[in-house]
Amino acid sequence: MIELLTNFKLIFFVMFFILMMLAESYYPKRSWNSSRVYRIGFHGLIAIINTVIMRLPTLFIVIPALMVINEYQYGLLNILNYGFIVKGLISLLLLDLAFYWWHRINHTVNFFWRFHSVHHLDTHLDVTTSLRFHIGELIMSSIFKVILIFTIGIPISIFIFYEILLSASNQFHHSNIALPDKFNKVLEKVIVTPRYHANHHTVVRESREANYCSILVIWDNIFFTYRDASNEDREYLGLEDRTKEFGIMSYFKHPLS
Repeated sequence: MIELLTNFKLIFFVMFFILMMLAESYYPKRSWNSSRVYRIGFHGLIAIINTVIMRLPTLFIVIPALMVINEYQYGLLNILNYGFIVKGLISLLLLDLAFYWWHRINHTVNFFWRFHSVHHLDTHLDVTTSLRFHIGELIMSSIFKVILIFTIGIPISIFIFYEILLSASNQFHHSNIALPDKFNKVLEKVIVTPRYHANHHTVVRESREANYCSILVIWDNIFFTYRDASNEDREYLGLEDRTKEFGIMSYFKHPLS
């Protein structure tokens, strides 16, 4: 079952990624300030390296944790006497809340920021940015997922479903798509949109150190971390250092610099 679900997750990831690439090709919000082909090649290479390395923690940490939960019914949700649908909805909300805090910690704790800042070194924002994560951050994220799996007691299918939603949201809100203003205003009352997340990638710290939601925007509202940037700020993205955007070796070495 796990193999079937993970294969479905990969297929969906590739298909949705291609869909977002096509959409931003025809309806771009910002002009690209670097070669789009180079961006796809560089971030695609990072994705391949990360995928190969992440097979180990996935196979030997995350999947065994899911199997243990499925077998022994550990975790908060398995104590409560609710049906599968209710457990699923609670799981999705708790996961999204947890990843809000994980993202926030990655910005506020210096050790984690060293790794996460690799993602923010991109001076542009398009769907390929969703591939740009340091392998160190991904490994630590896997450990965090295992803690959540045991604490919450997440069913296998619900966990992988959330992973699919998170991946799709990640691709969507990093994409360079110009949504109609009226549609965007309605949409970003519920979920993170490209405009909403562009606030988080500005050089301006006030909006960059805010807007931490992954899927649902409710958490930024509850914890008062929503900051709207100006149109000008959303045109100047990345970090103050503009010299480390590309380069495989600098990508790996950046957390140590």
